[in-house]
Amino acid sequence: MALDAQWSAVARGYRNALILAAVLGAIAVGLGFAVHEPLVGPFICVGLGLGGYNARKLWNDTTSLDPTADHPRGAVMKTSLSRLGIITVFAVLVALVYRQDGWAVFVGLVAFQLVMMSLLVKPLRRVVAP
Repeated sequence: MALDAQWSAVARGYRNALILAAVLGAIAVGLGFAVHEPLVGPFICVGLGLGGYNARKLWNDTTSLDPTADHPRGAVMKTSLSRLGIITVFAVLVALVYRQDGWAVFVGLVAFQLVMMSLLVKPLRRVVAP
C-alpha cells in the first residue's frame, strides 16, 4: 500500500474520532440533563474539545517539524510540553473554579484520547511499521 494511502487512512481515522467525539458530547449533554446535573455534559464537551485541540496541534506540530534542524527531539519535546501544559492548566483551572462539576473536563479528555487511539491504532501501525 502506498504511503499516501496509509496517511489518508490516518486522516480518516482522525476525522472519525472528531465526529464520534461530537456524538459523545451530545449524548453527555443529554444524559447530564436526564440525571439533573446540567453542567456535567457541557464540561465533558469542553474536555472533548480540549482533546480535539490537542490532537490538531499535535498533527500541525508533527507536519511542521524540520528533520534537518539541530536537535529535532528537543523541538518535539518543547512543543509537546507547552501544548500539554496549556491544556492541563486550563483543565485544572476549570476543575478548581467549578469544583462540583469541573472534574467532568478530565472525563472528556480521557474519553477523547480513548476514542482517538482506538480509531488510529490500526492505521498508524501500517504507517510506522510498513
